[in-house]
Amino acid sequence: MSSYNATFFLAAEATAHGNASVHPVLYIEPDGWSAGGRVSLQIPTSLTQDERVQVADRILAGVTGWRDEIVANAEQERTAANELEAARAEIARLKAGAGETS
Repeated sequence: MSSYNATFFLAAEATAHGNASVHPVLYIEPDGWSAGGRVSLQIPTSLTQDERVQVADRILAGVTGWRDEIVANAEQERTAANELEAARAEIARLKAGAGETS
């Protein structure tokens, strides 16, 4: 296999699905189900069933780790936004207590 890079931006409707046919394949559709394009990842028949499972497990681990990072970033942003809102509310409360208006 040659070395290459390809970048696809995933829309909110992006999907992934696959099958375990003779050539197990994973389809990633960046714009959603049958919305005009897909990336196909196939496992060759030259690999044993156990090797195919190992490949699928590595892909699963990578995607799971990616998802977990996204979840952690989202939670961090929510926490920061909540803390900022709480700080603003406290400043407003202190100003009101001191008779100030904003």
